[in-house]
Amino acid sequence: MMNIRSLIISCYAAFVSFIGWLMSGVKPRENQVTLLVSFQENAAALIDAYQQQANMTMKLTVLYTKHASVIEKDVPHVSFRYFHEKNPFHLIQCMYTMLKSKVVVTDNYFLMTSVLRNRPSTTCIQVWHANGALKKFGLEDASNRDRSSRDLKRFKRVYASFDYIVTGSDHMREIFNTSFGVDDDRFLPTGVPFTDVYYDQRPPSFDTDVFPKGKKILLYAPTYRDFAMDDLVLPFSKEQLQKELNGDYILLVKLHPAVKHLAKAETDGEWIFDVSDQPLYPLLYACDVLITDYSSIVFEYALLQKPVLFFTYDLETYRTKRGLVDHYEDIIPGKACVTHDMLLKELMQLNEADNRALLKTFAEEWNQYSKGQSSKQLLSFIEQQLLHKKRPASQ
Repeated sequence: MMNIRSLIISCYAAFVSFIGWLMSGVKPRENQVTLLVSFQENAAALIDAYQQQANMTMKLTVLYTKHASVIEKDVPHVSFRYFHEKNPFHLIQCMYTMLKSKVVVTDNYFLMTSVLRNRPSTTCIQVWHANGALKKFGLEDASNRDRSSRDLKRFKRVYASFDYIVTGSDHMREIFNTSFGVDDDRFLPTGVPFTDVYYDQRPPSFDTDVFPKGKKILLYAPTYRDFAMDDLVLPFSKEQLQKELNGDYILLVKLHPAVKHLAKAETDGEWIFDVSDQPLYPLLYACDVLITDYSSIVFEYALLQKPVLFFTYDLETYRTKRGLVDHYEDIIPGKACVTHDMLLKELMQLNEADNRALLKTFAEEWNQYSKGQSSKQLLSFIEQQLLHKKRPASQ
């Protein structure tokens, strides 16, 4: 099965390379910048910062996948276009748009960025969709052991297209080093754009009137499990919320964009609610306790210094099939709870002061360069690329 899939993707990659070759003579437009978006948060932060700075000369084109469709809005000097990677016409249009751009900012692994390798007229900036990592990815992904050498070469061609990689900390730089197989001179320590909102003193708008009054909010935000796409294990049942937790809490479930249409939460509209379609930051701000697992969500949530618990019921399975960072249990700001009983005990004995101290240290380490001006700093760097095509001396 993997061989057939690998062959299909190799054919797709060959098509991308061929179209790239046909379009190799395309010249970029002055001041044209393209955002290639699969997660809305970083792009939304950049667009908001762009709107606030009247002196920006760049013109933005936003190419977004279905998972980031909510990003489209009426913004002056910004063009939005949906694309589907498996649609050859969309792919050709996307590649043409990239090649017409002086700067391309991407937030994920997109095979089409491989055509930007060794293209001096276009700068490709990777602004990854997470500002920390608990699970392995890229060249470190445990599933690579089942892949062919042809697959790994393809990965490396994509990673080689990144002229710069935005990072929020030296910890994440080290992870990118091994995950992407890149050198230190590629890193751009401007901080991660989507963390800017966590430094905003204005509370986000979030309607809690739809939930029962007088209850504390547990937000469950599990990570993406590509080996169990439609499987969802809730941390607490309705009965546990009512009895063992004395009816003090309600449970909100926020699923990963890639699985929210496959894995359905057993909601009842009274104790358990599916909030997968809601934006993340307002949910994190509104909740009293976050429950997660191997998700990078904890790295930005730590900036709020509110309690977090880790429900890792499939810890060894996940470690084997996908791969976790070394010393995962020592890195997370809390205990890895492998059973419902352990999680229940942790919640009932939660010491918010101790938890807050752990989160403060954790947040400072992983948000080393993310200090509230990351979007502005990255846009300024892009402007310098448009004008001078070189890294500022201060970097």
